[in-house]
Amino acid sequence: MNPKEIKFQDQTLALFFPKTMSAEGGIKFLTPIDYPLQIGLLEHKEGKMVPPHIHRDLHYNVNTTQEFIYIEKGEGVEVAIFTKEWEEVDRLVMSAGDSILFVSGGHSVNIPKGCRLFEVKQGPYPGDKEAKMFKD
Repeated sequence: MNPKEIKFQDQTLALFFPKTMSAEGGIKFLTPIDYPLQIGLLEHKEGKMVPPHIHRDLHYNVNTTQEFIYIEKGEGVEVAIFTKEWEEVDRLVMSAGDSILFVSGGHSVNIPKGCRLFEVKQGPYPGDKEAKMFKD
């Protein structure tokens, strides 16, 4: 199963990864190689050992912020996906185990029942005032 790609015209706005997604017993990278955030799904068998390693100091030129959200606990998390012109393209309801990568455009997240989620985006993060444009 592949992620659900949410597009407007030819532009990808988001990738939704349902909790039922499988790496088929291995490692499956779910994002294109040129995305600033690389999302991989890993399913290792018992006894797997990842050898000790250090990541190289690499420098990247990133001109857009991508944001990844993983719902750890909760249900009924409502996500709306927008174009840069604020046109709503899709709406999803997420629950524990689901995740989404916001690639471009805009989004909103409504949490009516409470939840615990992890959010990952590029840093350093200058704060909402500098990094975000809110709809009037």
